[in-house]
Order: sequence, then structure tokens, then C-alpha cells
Amino acid sequence: MAAESPIAITRLTWLRLIGELRRRGGGRRESGAFLVGRKGDAGRRVTRFICYDDLDPRALESGIVTLHGSGMSALWDLCRKDALTVLADVHTHPDADTRQSDIDQQYAMVPVVGHVAMIVPHFGYTPRWSMSGVGIHVFGGGGLWTPYRGGAAGAPAKLVAW
Repeated sequence: MAAESPIAITRLTWLRLIGELRRRGGGRRESGAFLVGRKGDAGRRVTRFICYDDLDPRALESGIVTLHGSGMSALWDLCRKDALTVLADVHTHPDADTRQSDIDQQYAMVPVVGHVAMIVPHFGYTPRWSMSGVGIHVFGGGGLWTPYRGGAAGAPAKLVAW
């Protein structure tokens, strides 16, 4: 089976996403979102993001991301209604370490082989116009993940002009 094309995220969408993650985390707690869009002949293209706490108001209460079942149900309902697909998830970490924590590894937000999870350092206080420093991880099943660095050749997500 051929590798999928990288997930395309417009620079404007990335700018808005990083701004929202910063705002929602307030420099003191993790925040996150799902990147949704379409998957087709032209590849995988993000059309918008949906913040975890919009799906589940309690998602950020503990300081780390904890999305409850009602939030996941709301996500799937929204995707079904708008004919969208979850392309990736993204959340922040407090420091420069964008490796997955044990919890991140064990509990994939979308436990489907090939799912992409991104980790943004410093609660989102990072360059808004690049993916430099972002950890990108592809789920391989059974708790196994393949890590990439944002902006690196072969990374499964990239920024595009439009």
C-alpha cells in the first residue's frame, strides 16, 4: 500500500490554530484541537479545526487534555453532518519536549493505524508561521508510533500557502 500524501494545512489555518491553543491554554495548561477536512484524490486537506473544549467543556479542567465520551460523540456528529474526516489531532505540551508522553502513546485520540497526532511545545508559544519544533507522530497500532519533526522531509503534515 502506498504512503498517504502529507496532510496539507494552510498557513492561515495554522496561524489561527496556534493563536487559539495559546489563548485557551493561557500559558499554564495544555489545550488541543482536531484538524478536520477532506480526504480525496487531491490528498488530505485541513478545512478547519475544532478545539477540544468546544466539544467537551471539561476537556481542559485538569491542566492536561482529557476528552470525555460526550466530546468524541460531538466530534463524530459534526463530521457526519458536514461530511468531514478527522485528519489529525494536535495538543500542546508545557516545555520544548514534543515527544509523546506515556499517556499520549497509550491512549491515541483516534486509535486507527495511520492517524496523525501533533504536539506543539511551550503551550503554543512557538513560531506561528512554521511547524519548526512541532512533534508529529503517526499511530502504527498496538501503542507504537513513528515520530517526525515538523518541517522535516517526509513529515506527514505540512504547511501550504492556500
